[in-house]
Amino acid sequence: MPPNPTLRGRFTQEGLTTASGPRIVVMCFDRLDRDLSEAIAALAAEDKARAHDLLCHAQEIVHELLCMLDLQAWEHAPRLASIYRYVMELLTRSNVKKSAGEAIEARGLMAELAEAFREALIARPVATEQVVASTQFSVRA
Repeated sequence: MPPNPTLRGRFTQEGLTTASGPRIVVMCFDRLDRDLSEAIAALAAEDKARAHDLLCHAQEIVHELLCMLDLQAWEHAPRLASIYRYVMELLTRSNVKKSAGEAIEARGLMAELAEAFREALIARPVATEQVVASTQFSVRA
């Protein structure tokens, strides 16, 4: 029996409501990785419609990460913003060309960022919290 979409939505919304800012960013990276993994598999299976949906959702997540980024809160934020913009470009090209190469590159870049963010969160939780403290979060499950 498939999961109840109403319960899933409520669970997701409650999880987002109670999660800290840094935890929401980690959740974004986790979902992005899942979307890109599935998109790459869909491209390999030549399921263009599924790949399109997943790549569009991945673009939405990267766009949200870019919008959440406070360029004044951290000296390296402009560089991170440029990486997010590059990843969005890769995902667009992957979707247009229906090519996995760009999606694979984007997934690798974002995986490195996710790992760096997780390490920073563990090593310096207060500083990481400050980087994302003034952001607005809206993530689609």
